[in-house]
Amino acid sequence: MLNKQIRKKALRQTFYDLSVQLTRLRQDKNLSIADLSALSKIPDFWLESLESKSFPFNIGYLTQLASFYDKRIKIELVDVVDDNN
Repeated sequence: MLNKQIRKKALRQTFYDLSVQLTRLRQDKNLSIADLSALSKIPDFWLESLESKSFPFNIGYLTQLASFYDKRIKIELVDVVDDNN
């Protein structure tokens, strides 16, 4: 069983990776955060928090954003590597 510190680090990494992926999708479509907010009906403050890696967990907004990009959310269990960093 993973200790609390490793679990927190793994969760932060997961959200960081998701944030990077969603930022890239927005940029690939040449959308500003304001544009994306208007088109997706997701509050701009939440999108800004997501992209600034503040990790605002809201599964409703995440699924709405995935749908906007014609994507789906896939949750997968993977091994955690503790690199002591």
